[in-house]
Amino acid sequence: MAEGGAAGQDPGTVMLVDGNSLVYRAFFAVPEDMTTASGQVTNAVYGFTRMLLTLLRDHQPDRVGVAFDRREPTFRHERVSSYKANREETPEALRQQMGIVRQLVDTLGIAAVDHVGVEADDVIATLATQARDRGENVIVVTGDRDAYQLVEDPHVRVLYNKRGVSDYALYDEAGIEERTGVKPSDYVAYAALRGDPSDNLPGVNGVGEKTAAKLINAYGSIDELYQHVADQTPKLQQNLDEAQDRVKLNLELMELLRDVPLDLGVDDLDLAPPKTAEIEELFDFLEFRSLRDFVTEVLDVDLGGDGDAGGALEAAVETISTADAAAEALNRLADSGEPVALAAGWGDPFDRSQPHRRRLLGLALVADRDAGQAVWLPSELLESSGHDALAAFFSAGTPFMGHDVKPFVLWLLSQGIDAAGLTLDAQIAAYLLDPASGRFGLDDLMRTHTAMELPGIDQPDEGRLFDDDSGDSVAPAMQAGLQALAVSHLAAPLLDALDAQGLRGLNDDMEVPLVRVLARMEHMGIGVDVEGLTGLRDRLVADAERLRALVIDAAGEGSFNVNSSKQVGELLFDKLGLPPQKKTKTGAYSTDAGTLEKLRGEHPVVDALLDYREVEKLRSTYGEGLVAAVGLEPDNRIRATFNQTVARTGRLSSDAPNLHNIPVRTETGRVFREVFVAAEGCELLVADYNQIELRCIAHLAEDPGLIHAFESGQDVHTSVAAQVFGIEPGAVGIEERSTAKMVSYGLAYGMEAYGLGSRLNIPTGEAAVILDAYFGAFPALREYMDRAVAEARTRGYTETLFGRRLRIPEINSSNFRLRQAAERQAMNAGIQGLAADIFKVALVRLDHALQDRGFASRIILQVHDEVILEVPEGEHDGVAELTVATMAEAYDLRVPLEVHLSSGHTWADAK
Repeated sequence: MAEGGAAGQDPGTVMLVDGNSLVYRAFFAVPEDMTTASGQVTNAVYGFTRMLLTLLRDHQPDRVGVAFDRREPTFRHERVSSYKANREETPEALRQQMGIVRQLVDTLGIAAVDHVGVEADDVIATLATQARDRGENVIVVTGDRDAYQLVEDPHVRVLYNKRGVSDYALYDEAGIEERTGVKPSDYVAYAALRGDPSDNLPGVNGVGEKTAAKLINAYGSIDELYQHVADQTPKLQQNLDEAQDRVKLNLELMELLRDVPLDLGVDDLDLAPPKTAEIEELFDFLEFRSLRDFVTEVLDVDLGGDGDAGGALEAAVETISTADAAAEALNRLADSGEPVALAAGWGDPFDRSQPHRRRLLGLALVADRDAGQAVWLPSELLESSGHDALAAFFSAGTPFMGHDVKPFVLWLLSQGIDAAGLTLDAQIAAYLLDPASGRFGLDDLMRTHTAMELPGIDQPDEGRLFDDDSGDSVAPAMQAGLQALAVSHLAAPLLDALDAQGLRGLNDDMEVPLVRVLARMEHMGIGVDVEGLTGLRDRLVADAERLRALVIDAAGEGSFNVNSSKQVGELLFDKLGLPPQKKTKTGAYSTDAGTLEKLRGEHPVVDALLDYREVEKLRSTYGEGLVAAVGLEPDNRIRATFNQTVARTGRLSSDAPNLHNIPVRTETGRVFREVFVAAEGCELLVADYNQIELRCIAHLAEDPGLIHAFESGQDVHTSVAAQVFGIEPGAVGIEERSTAKMVSYGLAYGMEAYGLGSRLNIPTGEAAVILDAYFGAFPALREYMDRAVAEARTRGYTETLFGRRLRIPEINSSNFRLRQAAERQAMNAGIQGLAADIFKVALVRLDHALQDRGFASRIILQVHDEVILEVPEGEHDGVAELTVATMAEAYDLRVPLEVHLSSGHTWADAK
């Protein structure tokens, strides 16, 4: 047996490829998140193309044919209705690619063959037999073991795809015998006994591969075996007798046809000249830029490209040094009427504890995309004599585009310039096209959407910028110039991709305007009582030290590191003998919060540890972290960063510091909200969507019972509990209401019985009963979730009512746990995504309304479903009315959007 792909076959070699087998294996070998910008999944086409080109390169065949199955039933299906009935339905993402594969085979100059009523294996068997009879060598490429019967020295061998896209074994007769224990001529009889579960053809009970090989080698054929069936052990004799009809049927179905009346013969399999123009067009559509060189190498063709082709992007950057030259350049760009592509050059942060407060080195703007020309405006010019020209450019609403633009918009605000002309942020567009990919950098986008690469330019020490005439590095200017040019090349393909996926409205009307809103929030920040925050930090330091001493004392083991999970685990489970709950992936004892909660009350050290950990987290994360994040005197404000491209569902996130996680569940944690204060003469107004995710569920599922619960005017959780437990609303107690509330909110996160049981601290079986009762009371909810999973499985993605898509390739995974997690994600993505979209619409509209009506009030913070505004005295009533109306009217749900409003001098007072 020869292993792998031996190159240089003798003249007269015919390669016959099982197209369906290779496409199927490519689909599961290449990640399904490989898609074009327009949303076309391409993993199977890509994997198949690379496999096919590799085969052509390594084996140099003279003739090639790729055989495909047809959709119509074959004679085997007509003979046995259950034939292949056990196979799962072909994933929609794979089905969509089969036609493209056929087209690709044709453009490469290779014959594609099929025939009604038979399978690709039969087509291959017919052509292989013809070639053998002519004395030609044949290589059958497949991942189907049925082809083993075709192997015949010296002419016919099978190149068997064992797994993935590159693991092959080339079998001759000796190789098949070594692999199966029988000669190829005996393979059908061997397989008839063994059966073929993949085709839903059962064999003889108790007869596996070794027994089947032993019997066939002993008797030579099925007929001879059954003539000697009495010689077998009683059990084997019984099993053979019971399966005799099944075995003979297997013989009929498993033998490949060698006389299919095809429309072509071996002579028609000569490689035709590749259709170069069609290859280029197809590869452009599939965005297979990395395969162009491979096609050129294997098929010896010259694949050209469009105007953007040509390797690394190049730029010529002109430094502007005077205010007059800056005004002239900016006026010329503004007068063009086209969005101006720009990129900021950044140095180190002013303060590393506030990484978003970066130092601007200058601004690059594209002057001529086709010529690769950009201008560079140094920050010294922009902040002094060139400031007026810059202000006029952006304040006039000049359209511009960039990548990760918010930091620059924030810098402009620091200069008193409110830029309202943003039309495209390439990072946000890429996020909308595939939020799960995480590949939103300019270099990734250039490789994906153009034929060019963005070269890396080393930054000079400390980000210093040198003049061109000095002969020293001008890296920041060149880097920014290249980035701006990259944006200009990306604009058209990104906008086309957004149009193709129906995402243009989401980009233009929601996400792009939101950039300015978030920049304004970050610019404003929220006031902090520094003295109160410092005092809180100091108390937490003292409390943490006190509780650490209590842990050590309760352990009775002398000093040990209470922050070491390993030492804590050894103490609890080895020395104190407490029952371990679970272990980590490394085999160590788990000492996480869930584990310790289950052990609460078992030993004083457990309670002390839980108290210590709570305070220590507050001290390190919030006490120290928030103090470090406060701006300089007399500002005393914290300015967090808000991110649009992190959460897959469209939710906003916060960091540096993360103000979304300010603790509220414990009294100690809630104290932190007391140190967030309004400016003098102002108050904090907090507007909070009430139960928005549950309202989204009611709208999406259109469940009459849940809709009634909202429309009745009663407390919704009490109403839901009454329906779930079959009691009157007046009889609903705290426990029933809390359980119903937990289930309702858990639904938005795909919570199942195990998760509910963990939260309620009850057995999973009891939790399942509660869930069943919930879905019994609200049956449309279960129907909606089942429908959401089914649609995601078919389409490969979920979609909100606003059109936001989330690709979930794992939903067709063969791994049960991955598939189960993907199903939960499919259940909740539409719910959370709709809630996120509604909230973003409200933010954009509220910010615009405040400006349009001339209010001095501003949005300064958002946390989950609440908006926090800083409102001057005298504006309370008007702003409160505007806020409630704007948020309530953000989307017309089947149930009303309810907004809770509160106010106070501190965040704690307002909540």
